[in-house]
Amino acid sequence: MSQNTDSKVNSLATKLKIGDLLFFQDFIEAPEKLFSKPDTEEYYDLIDYMLTDYEIETAIEARKSAVLSLPHGFEGDKTAVSLVEKALEDINFEQDLKSFLDFLPYGSYYFIVNWKQEGNYLKIESIQPAHPRYFKWDKKGNLYYKSGNDYKKIPNYRILYFRRNPTPENPYGQSILKACFPMWKLKYETINQLFAYQDKFANPPVAGIKKEGDLPEEKAQKVAEDLAQLQSGSSAFFQGLDDVKTITPGTGSAEFWNTIRNCDLAISKAITKQTLTTNASDTGKGTYALGKVHQETLEMIAIYDALYLQRKLNITLIKWILELNNIKGNCQFRFEIPDEADLDDIFKAIDKGLAVPEDYLYQRLKIPKPKPSDKVISSIKQPLLMSDTGGEEDLNFF
Repeated sequence: MSQNTDSKVNSLATKLKIGDLLFFQDFIEAPEKLFSKPDTEEYYDLIDYMLTDYEIETAIEARKSAVLSLPHGFEGDKTAVSLVEKALEDINFEQDLKSFLDFLPYGSYYFIVNWKQEGNYLKIESIQPAHPRYFKWDKKGNLYYKSGNDYKKIPNYRILYFRRNPTPENPYGQSILKACFPMWKLKYETINQLFAYQDKFANPPVAGIKKEGDLPEEKAQKVAEDLAQLQSGSSAFFQGLDDVKTITPGTGSAEFWNTIRNCDLAISKAITKQTLTTNASDTGKGTYALGKVHQETLEMIAIYDALYLQRKLNITLIKWILELNNIKGNCQFRFEIPDEADLDDIFKAIDKGLAVPEDYLYQRLKIPKPKPSDKVISSIKQPLLMSDTGGEEDLNFF
């Protein structure tokens, strides 16, 4: 990390009062204060800082992956679709789709669309992300970009932007990190306290005990200094003491780590509306039913994100390609929103005698259909064997 970045982090930590005495009110008021002005350098530094947290990064990646896992592509008139795909063929559109979702943590995000001409056809040369700190909205809803020390109105067909829940009072949108800020701050305060605890008790304090009489003050001071210098594995003799006791803290660092893990669970839930699989298993509560509910919840959140992305691209980027190239046909970018029965319900229906196409099941399960020459593994049905010592014999399926 560069010296400049260290300075920013230290400055931000001071503003967030990390390491100071915290009150419950701090956790309640801080999100409103920090997230109410999403066009300030302080706000952008905060989001950049929060994105370095491994749990936040993992949760956002999970949400992005859930969106991009939905089947997507172009539909419409064959000629128009072909021409739109031609306009995008020189860029990595899948990677750009993932980048577009950066508006989630920031509230808004912006992209510069660079065009190039091939013959009489305009194609997209690149789509470059631009940090939201370089853009401003006015009260009339006009967007401006930073040019030197001034702001200029954005040109047509050049700036693509995405916003989460913008309002007239806040045209910059709302970050998904606002909901997890209190737990994120508590997590780092706990880590700060954990470091202080480990520094204090790395070498447990010791106390000298004298049952009768008093040591002269100078002698007592000398004994205290000698005790302070004791290291693990060392030995010493203290004249005038009856005993030496090690002071061991009651709970150790376990409570700190439990708090950190619980903060991670809360952070994950705030971003994905679920607890991630690894966290669920850490708590010992990662049951199949719970995992299924969590997965379905994430899929629903992904659908909302996908529908917004779909609508925004169709009224901007896809529309621009059609207009600039004078393409008369229709072309739309679409996410295929699942509207199918749950797999468990399908298998129950099969058990009741309902005929289901084999190819459909392979497609739903995302399993390749075996070729006649492939070796396959199918279920093995055989009676359970009883061991001589009682109980069921372990079955070896391999």
